[in-house]
Amino acid sequence: MRIIRLSTFLDYGGIESKMVNLSTYSDENEWWFCAIGKGGDAEKKIEKNNKIVKCLKLSVKIPSFISIVRLYLYFKKHKPHVVHSSGAEANFHGTIAARLAGIKIIVSEEIGIPNHTWKAILLFKWIYNMSDFVVGESQTVMNYLKENYNIREDKLKVISNFTLFSDLEKQEPKSVTEPFTIVSISRLEPVKNIEGVIKVVHLLKQKQFKIKYIIVGDGRSRNSIQNLIKDLNLHDEIKLVGYQNDPKKFLTQADLYVLNSLTEGFSNSLLEAMYSKIPSISTDVGAAKEMIEDGISGWIVKTDNEMELFEKIKSVIQSEKSTRIQIGSNGHNHVVKTYSLESHVQSLLKLYKS
Repeated sequence: MRIIRLSTFLDYGGIESKMVNLSTYSDENEWWFCAIGKGGDAEKKIEKNNKIVKCLKLSVKIPSFISIVRLYLYFKKHKPHVVHSSGAEANFHGTIAARLAGIKIIVSEEIGIPNHTWKAILLFKWIYNMSDFVVGESQTVMNYLKENYNIREDKLKVISNFTLFSDLEKQEPKSVTEPFTIVSISRLEPVKNIEGVIKVVHLLKQKQFKIKYIIVGDGRSRNSIQNLIKDLNLHDEIKLVGYQNDPKKFLTQADLYVLNSLTEGFSNSLLEAMYSKIPSISTDVGAAKEMIEDGISGWIVKTDNEMELFEKIKSVIQSEKSTRIQIGSNGHNHVVKTYSLESHVQSLLKLYKS
């Protein structure tokens, strides 16, 4: 069975990392990877895993007639059994092209809770209902799609994300030393709300806590983040390291991992931090509550609530080392039990063969 996994780009980011990890899997099926737009780091890694990868370098802006035609021709030429797209632009262009090409199984994957205008809701209601299945990484996302896009329940499938356990080094939680080190690994986009964590670091500094905050990633918000760091005089406390080929190495420095997104589907970086036994805080977004049992395997805070995040981080800093070790261990055990690549692929194949 030939399966084409279609994404908007194959440069860097959450979807791209997921495609790279998936490309390590080998079985009797043909796993191909395609991007409508540009390639980059993820493209190269997929090639190293001996998988077929194609970046068409087309416009990803919705709608692009040329992109639909080129995808249609690509699908007609290579005749996949399945086209599985991820992300809004890939879902739009890929679903139309796959339907025109007569692909047997068409899967659209929603990576988070969409922030659509009413016109976009009508458009994607059509796209989702044109697909054979609509998948998401959390029940929260599926519930939202069901309620707002009128998708038949039998089309909606939750397929949890995964991590490559052998690719991550399990860390023993650090003792609380000064400075207390917080890490976030993320695209620098407004929805990730890195600025909120920076403001909390400023509050902690005012309360005489010695803090180091490492931000790993790049994106459109980089300039605004740099300006905020300058305005709050946090050059000594915050290290903005940009995009990193191997961001996981920064987890070895972490006392705490923080995901402060305003909306999210399923966070790969949070999953990796938990596997690495790093105590983690996440806002109540996407699959966070499916990954974290509050106070047991991590902590959940409200979205866009800097004071609650401040109080939670302060309590973690002041907690006993044994408490943090137990939280980190609980998170690790939950990830190992629930989020393996093998279980993820088997769930996909069950869908593809239906």
